[in-house]
Amino acid sequence: MIRYLIKNNAKLMGRSWVNVLLFAICPVIVSAVLISAFSELMENYKERGEMRCGYSIESGSIWETAEEALKISGEQADIDFVRFDEEEPEEMISKNELSGFVKFESGKYKIYRVSEKPTQGAALEYFMSAFCDHMTNSGSDSVDDIKLNIEHPAFLKAVDSKDYYGIVFVLYYAWCAIICASGILTSEKKYGIRRRYAVSALNDLQLYLGRFVPLAIVVFFGTIGAAILNAICFGTNWGNILYAGVLFLVMTAAASALGLMFQSITDNMIITVILTFSLVWIAGFFGGSFETYMFSDRPQILKELSPIYHCNRAMVEQAASGRTNYIPSAILYCAAIAVVCSLISVAANSIRRRGRA
Repeated sequence: MIRYLIKNNAKLMGRSWVNVLLFAICPVIVSAVLISAFSELMENYKERGEMRCGYSIESGSIWETAEEALKISGEQADIDFVRFDEEEPEEMISKNELSGFVKFESGKYKIYRVSEKPTQGAALEYFMSAFCDHMTNSGSDSVDDIKLNIEHPAFLKAVDSKDYYGIVFVLYYAWCAIICASGILTSEKKYGIRRRYAVSALNDLQLYLGRFVPLAIVVFFGTIGAAILNAICFGTNWGNILYAGVLFLVMTAAASALGLMFQSITDNMIITVILTFSLVWIAGFFGGSFETYMFSDRPQILKELSPIYHCNRAMVEQAASGRTNYIPSAILYCAAIAVVCSLISVAANSIRRRGRA
């Protein structure tokens, strides 16, 4: 009976064009957009060396109080800020061979980029955006304490956009696994199939496995399909295939268990989708799915709490340099999520089943 249930559910999920679109096609489309949009920013970022940028500050503006913090943060990001107050930015760039110029005025700033140095210009824009965010969050009383968290792993080679976004969004979509089972779970409730399970010989664990196993299998192969398409279309490098395969397997199991846990607790597919998507979005926000984790200025403790952060770092670093310290933590984190969420699901389903008896 359990084998038939797993086989039947797997067929139903695998035949759905919505599942194929979500897990195999959507990651490729989103990856294509982001690879194109951020190719300049990430191109040879680690190899650009120190930048020399000029700046001027309007007298009496709030920027004067942050000048020292700007220089210190710039040093951390390999940007040497030099002050010029007498001539126009374009002239200073030409005379001093600067990589860019920032003109600070009352309540705003303007960046002058060098057309021949697009990578340095993009890096300067990113730095200023992060610096202003820190300045706003820190407040004027603690502006001298502004520090940007810029990670430079000693063994990590440069990662371009096709490898970074070609990887992280395949992983991100895999965490939305519950969508793959939404049709079956909705039908079970709508047509009273659960009442038939109640009189079957299947126990609570077997009923759970009848949903979990096919869901994890279908999402796993959908994720593999997206990874292959990205490799073919964009040349995305996945590094060690064995490491990637193991991480895919454990991660899709965790994603499936997480979604089924919400469904078991709420018994409402709409609420389940909202909760799952919200949690995945937050984990992706801190985990580097939207803002590359190498340049992110988010608190490290919040990033470490995100399972997506561990998965992203493990996959990107092993693909870029062949080694990473995050494979063990990513696998253990995902395995723990899979086990804990599965136990909660079985317990919740058991309580609900007894209540209906």
